[in-house]
Amino acid sequence: MKKTAAILICCVLLLTGCARTQLAKYDDYMIFGTQVRWVYVPSDGAREEALHHAIAACAEEIDGALSLSGKDSDVSRLNNADAGERVEVSAVTYRALTDARQVYLETNGAYNPAAGLLVDLWGFSPRHTAADYRPTMPYDRAQPERELPSEAYVSLFSSSNLTDFGAVELSEENGRYFVTKPQTAFAEYGGVRYTMQFNLGGIGKGNCVDAVYDLLRADGQTAGYYTVGGSSMALLSDPSAADGMWEVSLNAPRTQFGVSYGSVCVRDTVLSVSGDYEQYYELDGVRYSHIIDPRTGTPVGEGSHVVCATVVGGSAAMGDARATAIVAMDLAEALSYLAANRDAFGAAFIWYDAASDRYTVYSGLGDMLSVTAEGLAVEAVV
Repeated sequence: MKKTAAILICCVLLLTGCARTQLAKYDDYMIFGTQVRWVYVPSDGAREEALHHAIAACAEEIDGALSLSGKDSDVSRLNNADAGERVEVSAVTYRALTDARQVYLETNGAYNPAAGLLVDLWGFSPRHTAADYRPTMPYDRAQPERELPSEAYVSLFSSSNLTDFGAVELSEENGRYFVTKPQTAFAEYGGVRYTMQFNLGGIGKGNCVDAVYDLLRADGQTAGYYTVGGSSMALLSDPSAADGMWEVSLNAPRTQFGVSYGSVCVRDTVLSVSGDYEQYYELDGVRYSHIIDPRTGTPVGEGSHVVCATVVGGSAAMGDARATAIVAMDLAEALSYLAANRDAFGAAFIWYDAASDRYTVYSGLGDMLSVTAEGLAVEAVV
């Protein structure tokens, strides 16, 4: 299975900057299974070390609540709950699910955190990348990247009983938070009972970025950036640039476009990216991406489709979910979605037309986006 960072930032350039500006960084690893980096302008070592510890503790709390691999995480307890069962969760998980609910509704289900069974079926859950992976579920394959799942399970796990996130009840009572699965959130096949499963891995990074962004601003930080795995980030100002703008280089979705296809110039905002090139496998010439269209039950990557999406503004959590949703949309849906939400966030995406073997950038980012790769047509979304 191939994995690629969704954003490239030239760290050498950012960490040296102009002669008058010396940037420093803290790196953490294995938060959300990836690298976390905070870049800042050093002034008080003790204060910055304390802030770094606060940032790390915040990230660990969110990761611990939303993790699929942690047996005692909120998400694991939710997934182990039966249909109709009510589970108390932390404020972290409640906030993530609330953000997820908004994007689920505004994208008509193109983003759906209740598609956990489908993600697992296609071999993109954390357990599949473990060194000691072995089949444990009736639908498992010994090598998921070399054998497609049964159509019977694709159909079963796509059923509304197992994917109707809109029917999940979120409630708050006296400062305590609860999630209730629908009474009908189960299905049986081959003598096995399956219940609705959640996967908040994508939106979790954004929740972390939002929380850390609040910490940085509360501490009075005005320069630097914070990124989780390169696909979700908060950007303050670039102290080496006269206008404070960071130039963020966007990974090229296909090798013919080189290392990057362009860049966005932004500051004091959040940015999220998603694409079919982050995690995928190829079988008989077809690409199967980790982004599953929950409405069809199948991965993005075959035929004409959105290859990657970038979202700027709003919240990072919802930006992560929105970028994922755009990748799962067809062209008409994606264009309509960007146009309808231009006041809430900015976005751009690359569309691949299989019939003409042509890639086109559709952008609602205006002058923020600069496309440099040859062979990419550019269309403005107005």
